Amino acid sequence: METEIQISPLGENVDIKTLFSSFRETLDQHYDRKERIIKQSRDITGLSKKLIFLAHRATQKSLNSILEEAETKKKEILKLFQQVSCELEGLNYYRYHKSISPAIQEYIEAISFLEYLEHNRLISKDSVDSNFKDRSDKQFLQVLDEDYILGIADLTGELMRYAINCVGKGDHDCALQVCQFLRSLMINYDLLKVPGKSPLSRKLEGMKSNLAKVEEACYALTIRGSEYPKEFYQHIVSEHAKHCDSMEVDE
Repeated sequence: METEIQISPLGENVDIKTLFSSFRETLDQHYDRKERIIKQSRDITGLSKKLIFLAHRATQKSLNSILEEAETKKKEILKLFQQVSCELEGLNYYRYHKSISPAIQEYIEAISFLEYLEHNRLISKDSVDSNFKDRSDKQFLQVLDEDYILGIADLTGELMRYAINCVGKGDHDCALQVCQFLRSLMINYDLLKVPGKSPLSRKLEGMKSNLAKVEEACYALTIRGSEYPKEFYQHIVSEHAKHCDSMEVDE
């Protein structure tokens, strides 16, 4: 005799095997959806990293050519975002936000770096949101303030590398400009009340480290540069940057 369980206020009896089959189907759908979102997130993250790598070539090629190539790559990334957005409609966005958040942050890091290279300014939240609108101006993917703040925090690492590369190329004014930008950014982040175990808390340490590296490079050129040829310090700073990058990769 099969066990039955009463789950309805009307008193209907439902076979327990049928009930658990329904639960299993729901869970399978949940995990399948999550896996699809994670895969898309990884693909988007990988393409965003390539976009950042392209932006760093601005010290070697003309900025206009970099920006033109970047627009093509951005369209490719946004196409993937639009595809995955159908999995994130309604309450599903908050249910699966952790799965797509790394991709959103990485993309924000990339476009904010391009914004700085082109206009020497911080990209606004509204400008970020405009990336996720379709041709009818409808927002197909929501960007939380949390994603924006975390993505901009990661920007400081790219600006640190950019400043060091500028030093290596002899563009000292650019390095000083980046240093001032990072300082103003750090001042604003210091105003935030950040819980000790939050993702931003960990990134704040990285932001401070990135600023310190740029300040150290600018100090070497501005204060110590009068004692020795600047080329000497350019070499030291470049070697120091390579050492720091290798340590970050190991971590």
